[in-house]
Amino acid sequence: MKPLSIFGCLLIAAGIIAAWAAALGIFMPSLDAYATFMPLYAVPILLGAVLAWPSRPWPLIAAAIALLPIAGTVAPELLRTIPSAPRGAPQVRIVTHNVWKRNLDPAQTAQTILDAHPDIVLLQEASGNFRPMLAALRQHFPYSTDCPTRCDLAIFSRWPIGARDYHFRDAEGRSFGPPLVWARITPPGMAPFTVATLHYGHPSPPGPQARMRWELAAAVRRIDPASLVVAGDMNLTPWASAMREQDKALSPLTRMTRALASWRRSVPLLPIDHLYAGPGWGLVEARRLSATGSDHYPLLVTLGRR
Repeated sequence: MKPLSIFGCLLIAAGIIAAWAAALGIFMPSLDAYATFMPLYAVPILLGAVLAWPSRPWPLIAAAIALLPIAGTVAPELLRTIPSAPRGAPQVRIVTHNVWKRNLDPAQTAQTILDAHPDIVLLQEASGNFRPMLAALRQHFPYSTDCPTRCDLAIFSRWPIGARDYHFRDAEGRSFGPPLVWARITPPGMAPFTVATLHYGHPSPPGPQARMRWELAAAVRRIDPASLVVAGDMNLTPWASAMREQDKALSPLTRMTRALASWRRSVPLLPIDHLYAGPGWGLVEARRLSATGSDHYPLLVTLGRR
C-alpha cells in the first residue's frame, strides 16, 4: 500500500473514532462535548477516502461508516421545522450577543448593535471591557434592566419594561430556575411579552451545564410560555445530544436559530448562541451580524406574532 493510501486510512480511522465517540454522548455525557465538532470530523474522513480509495474498496466502506453519526446528527438540524410568522404580523427585532469580557473594540461592538436597529438587545458577559458602553446604549434604548453586581447580563428595549428581575420568582417571591435576567416588554399596540437572557458554562465537565439546562426547562414549565423568548450564549451546538434534549425539554418553545455559526470570531464554525421562542411567535429571519470586538458574533432574530 502506498504511503498516501496508508495516511488516508489513518485519517478515516481517526474520523471513525472521533465521530462514533461523540455520538456515544447520548449515553455518556462526558463524551458529548466532542459532538461540538461533529461536522468537522467529515473533513479528515473525506480527505482520507480520497487518498485511500485507489488502493482497495474497503476504505470507502469505512468512510461511509464514519460519516453515519455525522449525518445522523447534522441532518436533523438542517431539516427540522421552524414556524414562520404570518404575513403582515407585528414584528420584533432582537439582537443577542455575548460581548466578551475582554472585548477588543467596545465602541465598534456597540455601533454594530445599533446599526442593526433592534427593538430588544440581550447581552451576555457585559461586565468586562464592554461595561462603559452600557451607558451609551441607554441613550438609544430608554428602558433597560438592573442586574446584581455578580451578574453580567443585560436587557435593553426601545419599548417600556414592566416587571423585571434576576431569576424568575413565584407568587411568594421565591426564586426558581437558573441565573438569568428577564423583563416584561410592553410595546404600544402589541400584547406584552417576556424576554430572558442567560449564559451557560462550558459543556465539560457536563454536570454544571446540565443542571442549568434542567433548571431552565423546569422554570419554563412554571410560567406562561406562549410569548416567552429566551436567548443567550448556551455553549451548545445543535449536534450535541444535550441540545437535542434541551429542544425537547423546552417545548413548546422552538429554537429559532438554525446552525448559525457564532464562535469563534476568527473562524466562525460553532453555532453556540441560540434563541428560543414560544408558540405565540413565528420566525421572520435569523442571521449573523458582522464581526465585533467580541470573540462571538451577534445574532439578529426577527420574530412575528402569531
